[in-house]
Amino acid sequence: MPLSVLVVGAGPGGVAAAVQLHRLGARVLWWDRTGVIGGLLRNARSVENWPGMPVGTSGAECCVRLREHAAAFGLLPETVEATGFSESGTAVEVVRPGGVTEQVDAVVWAMGTRPQPWAMARPELPVFYEFRDLPTAARRVLIVGGGEAACDGALHWMQSGGQAVLAVRSACLRARGRLAGQTLDRAGLDLRFDTEVIGLASDGTGVSATLRTAACSIAEPFDAVLFCGGRTSRLPELGFTTPPTGSLRLSARTWVIGDARLGSLGQACIAMGDGLLAASEISELIRWG
Repeated sequence: MPLSVLVVGAGPGGVAAAVQLHRLGARVLWWDRTGVIGGLLRNARSVENWPGMPVGTSGAECCVRLREHAAAFGLLPETVEATGFSESGTAVEVVRPGGVTEQVDAVVWAMGTRPQPWAMARPELPVFYEFRDLPTAARRVLIVGGGEAACDGALHWMQSGGQAVLAVRSACLRARGRLAGQTLDRAGLDLRFDTEVIGLASDGTGVSATLRTAACSIAEPFDAVLFCGGRTSRLPELGFTTPPTGSLRLSARTWVIGDARLGSLGQACIAMGDGLLAASEISELIRWG
């Protein structure tokens, strides 16, 4: 019997791991809670650090290419969320909804991150954590944060024809280099430093956000809010802690790759490299059947 490996997650790292394991002769099972390939990459306005990919390719187009690549090997993820697991010396049992278990020789956890919850957000308010979830009918959007996700989201929204206010709590952007420069130079972007959101309320059709600066506090109307306040690994949901820096191995038969390993918003190429390395380690360290 060939080695059986479950890959959990269908972002760039999950795709790389699933394809490479398949190429190495493993029987690959592949789960993703959404069943859609791409993960957070689907939010990206422009991808510029993927060697071989045309500079400026959108995240959505990159995801199409990832799906085509996986499909060329007969691989597509099942829409399944892993809810638990147990490991013995010879196998791993992973639990899916309904209590059904799947026994495999090894698991690659590539399930990414979840957003840091925002105390201001309430179910009745149009507050979102990912660009792709913003309502298409929205026009004026408040984007909160100063990192890469916030800057890319602001530029992305303006590129789509909308109006964006980027509220940065500090006096400078956390994003650096080219992305920071594009954000600072973008004509029409309402970029506000030293600005904190201190209140949100429904105004019937959207949200009224109270923004505080050193000079004053003012309530302004928005159609939606995109909160980019950081992300955390999903590993703790399964009882794991993040492995030591540089390590992909969680235990004798489990590996973690990509954003789930980094515990934050990472890069597609790093995740794919993780996936290739994990597949190689699995093939070398676990005896084939």
